[in-house]
Amino acid sequence: MPNQNDHLIVAATEPPQNPPRTLRMNFPAPGVEYPFSVGDIAYATARRLGPGWNADAGYWGTQGSIWGPYTASFTLLIDVEGDLCMVYDVAASDEWPEAPQLPPGVREFSAGLFLPDACAADGLDHIADQLAAALRAITGT
Repeated sequence: MPNQNDHLIVAATEPPQNPPRTLRMNFPAPGVEYPFSVGDIAYATARRLGPGWNADAGYWGTQGSIWGPYTASFTLLIDVEGDLCMVYDVAASDEWPEAPQLPPGVREFSAGLFLPDACAADGLDHIADQLAAALRAITGT
């Protein structure tokens, strides 16, 4: 059975597995269907974490990076299943809690954590609040 990392690799290298059955004839204007990007989520999360935290958007805003007063950095991305994920490596020098209490709606997987129920309709503020709370739990701050 493939693990979450396998899905991330597929998401980055292969086209969607199930194309729509019918062609779409009316297309939404830019910014209507998805009013913010993954990069925007990274910026909003860093703002909530406060001074000492920074963020940057990846190409086309499809990824976001967050870093702060720790050795580790955090990458936001959407996996092949459409879940918002935050991947990171734990550095021994960071001395984080071994079993963090994650906020509701946040789950762990082998490379980090993900928000299986998050969607654009939740709004940028709510998603950034969830991720900031998760980062605080992970880092013990």
